[in-house]
Amino acid sequence: MSILITTLQETHLAIWNERDRLKRDALMAEVYAPAITMYDPHVVFHGLSEISDFIGKIQSEDPDFVFTAARPMEQVQDGVRFHWYIQLKKDQPPMTGIDFFLLQDGKVEKLYVFMDRNG
Repeated sequence: MSILITTLQETHLAIWNERDRLKRDALMAEVYAPAITMYDPHVVFHGLSEISDFIGKIQSEDPDFVFTAARPMEQVQDGVRFHWYIQLKKDQPPMTGIDFFLLQDGKVEKLYVFMDRNG
């Protein structure tokens, strides 16, 4: 795995697990482009602020929320896929899925979220 992809994986995980808004926003600026678009199965988020708001909402609704790598990121040209799992409630099985990133100039321009229907 390249240094860029290793950094992206570590920072992406840190972003989604960071509960402090200011720290999360600083982490996001390191790897996400300012005009990032995130495509969730139910909604589209535009820009760093909307994504950070969404993360904060998820975390506030579920104090057990933990975002974890299921396996290392894989890169093909400007595309990167990341298998993950999320522990939502301690008494429920984790949710799994894949994030697919499109990179431009070393930052995430597009983030597509695919969730498995196993939880």
